[in-house]
Amino acid sequence: MKEKIICWLKEEKLQPKEIADPNAYFNISITVGGLLLHVIQRTDQIDSITVGANLVFTEEQLKLLKDMDEKKRQEFFWELRLALLKNNELGYFQIKPNPPHDIREVFISSRRLYYDGLTKDRLMTTIFTIHKAIFMVIWMLEQKVEIKPKNERIGYH
Repeated sequence: MKEKIICWLKEEKLQPKEIADPNAYFNISITVGGLLLHVIQRTDQIDSITVGANLVFTEEQLKLLKDMDEKKRQEFFWELRLALLKNNELGYFQIKPNPPHDIREVFISSRRLYYDGLTKDRLMTTIFTIHKAIFMVIWMLEQKVEIKPKNERIGYH
């Protein structure tokens, strides 16, 4: 299965690289629109994979969070949690290290993709779901501090 997944990722020009991970049968990093994502088969899940990403806020984004007053930061935290929770394609998320007072990163992963239903289409759809969720986090932060939207393109061809 790992070879098939790597082949699909190469076909889509996502630059797959296998990473040593003692908690995984395999951990393949990929780059999607400048963001680093991982396709992982954990050792405790022998019949499935997940796709995940860890968004580490930049210094500029951390400053935006720090400059928010307490009420606005609380609102951002709750809006972010609810938006992530509403996305049924996501399996898990964690806002770290001590929200809402100290938010530095957001980890997002997909629901498990079981091998008996795994297709290239399902894998790519899941990859792009995680990619969009990461952008949603960034854009929610920018919206909360009223930064004018950039004309960023996250569409896929």
